[in-house]
Amino acid sequence: MKRIMLRCIIVGYGFLGKRLAKLIASGAVRGVKLVGIASSKGYIYKEDGFLPSDLPDDLRSSSMLRPAPASELIDKRIADLLVELTPTNIRDGEPGLSHIKLALEQGMDVVTANKGPIALAYEELMGLAEERGAMLLHEATVGGGIPLISLKNRCLAADELLSIKGILNGTTNYILSRMHFEEMTLDLALREAQMLGIAERDPTLDLEGVDTALKLVILANSLMNMGKRLSDVKIKGITGITSEAIAAAKESGMTIKLIGIADEDGLRVAPKLVRLNDPICVHGTLNAVSFNFRILGRLTIIGEGAGESTVSALINDIHEVMKTRMRSNRI
Repeated sequence: MKRIMLRCIIVGYGFLGKRLAKLIASGAVRGVKLVGIASSKGYIYKEDGFLPSDLPDDLRSSSMLRPAPASELIDKRIADLLVELTPTNIRDGEPGLSHIKLALEQGMDVVTANKGPIALAYEELMGLAEERGAMLLHEATVGGGIPLISLKNRCLAADELLSIKGILNGTTNYILSRMHFEEMTLDLALREAQMLGIAERDPTLDLEGVDTALKLVILANSLMNMGKRLSDVKIKGITGITSEAIAAAKESGMTIKLIGIADEDGLRVAPKLVRLNDPICVHGTLNAVSFNFRILGRLTIIGEGAGESTVSALINDIHEVMKTRMRSNRI
């Protein structure tokens, strides 16, 4: 019997791309072969698939490098699956949006961790995927490795999701946790987070609540069919939170967390008082999301919301594509 093989290309060769490439090249997902890798510097391609020893730390050091845009690699039609991992762009979703569109138009399946295209053009992209008979999976866009999207869509598809409430940003949660437990000022906690690599050099999107809002839009649209845009979210960040406010909350057996909420009243992100015994009251870089279902009621899931754990979501989405295509005998 002919062995089935899913040919995969990765566009975006940063933290996630390098770790994912190594896993696929090592055979982490049986039947998946990594044949191409692209970055902003160009791309490399190997028809018979990359082994771990073939993977450069920097594509510029590879003798196989072709200094051409990633779109050229996608347009070669030598792969069945695109994994899109370029940086999030909240203005227009590029270049990830164009990469995903190009792949879907060719009938390629797509797995992504890029929040921009999914938050800005969810309905368009899902419509294109359906039209071309392709899969578009994006578990890794929200909550790192926490299976929020697949939990609802695969395990609880028959139950109606009424609301979503949770902590969706590890950077702000770390800062607020340090302010609560160590009585740090926001500025000091932020500097510590930056030194530890938890916060970006420019943490504006995190601190002002925009990153949380992006993730909330993705969850609201993919799990509740709300058809929302980032502009529909009422957003307030944590920059105005003082040590005094944290201390006052603490005296009442509460703390302050940056909370995203999606329900019948719309989408909003803002600092909220949360009781210390509330299931979503997690600390450090943890994320926590509470779903409220019509039949099941409240279900809270907690986990690491970024970094290495995100690779788990990517691998599982790739596995889902492979499993689905084997059933359909498409590859």
